[in-house]
Amino acid sequence: MEIGGTEPDRSTSYDAPNRGSVSTDPFYRSQTRMVHPRLNRLPLVAVMTAAVLLPFTGCDSTPDAPTDLLMEKGDHDFEWGRYEAAAEHYRHILDREPGDPLALEGYGRCMLALGRPAEAAESFSLAVARRPGDRDLLVLLAEAEFESGELDEAFDLVRTWALDNNDAVAWYKLADFARRSNDPDTARESIIRAIEIDPDGSASYYLLAAEIDMDLLQNTTSALRRLRQAYGLEPGNQEIADRIRAYGEIPGPTLVLPPGP
Repeated sequence: MEIGGTEPDRSTSYDAPNRGSVSTDPFYRSQTRMVHPRLNRLPLVAVMTAAVLLPFTGCDSTPDAPTDLLMEKGDHDFEWGRYEAAAEHYRHILDREPGDPLALEGYGRCMLALGRPAEAAESFSLAVARRPGDRDLLVLLAEAEFESGELDEAFDLVRTWALDNNDAVAWYKLADFARRSNDPDTARESIIRAIEIDPDGSASYYLLAAEIDMDLLQNTTSALRRLRQAYGLEPGNQEIADRIRAYGEIPGPTLVLPPGP
């Protein structure tokens, strides 16, 4: 599918469903269910009627559905892991409005979930051009480029954003890329920057720091310290508790360490 063209007048962003494998991920943690905000301006009867009828009207009628309802269908299918069906809904929007940044983002997310990062990167790149100040979109583009093997481009994107904006999430993502690339120095320096900027921001900063300490630096003492800090931020997180137990410790209030670099 060729995607591009003039941007429609639909610049309002939306939150996406949880795409992260770890609940504490600072980028994905806030990405809740995608519901296009323009649905709020539709009459309730119209929305309810369409929600009932669309599943039974067949694929032939779907491309003719209102854009807002196609967006809602795409978001719903994505949330339930039906990525190909979701991509089709977003593609119908792009067929009529090629530059729609919301549909471009949704389509890119589907391609990423389906293991087609090059197509995801193309879609995210077009979306970023239309929403240049959107950090989350830029991180998605960087992830797609990283998974496509364009490592230099991915690193440059997040590093530039991190330096220009003193952004903790961008530093976290840079540390993640460095860990996955077996670059311990960059990984350690970047995650420390993220923690310095926003020490209370996310337990995932400390989880990643623990992984870097253990996997790249073989420093089990520092890794456990990071897990204890993560536990202090999210004491109910079972993943953190399980990792602490793997070190022979018993999670509890006395194990908590304050956040910080």
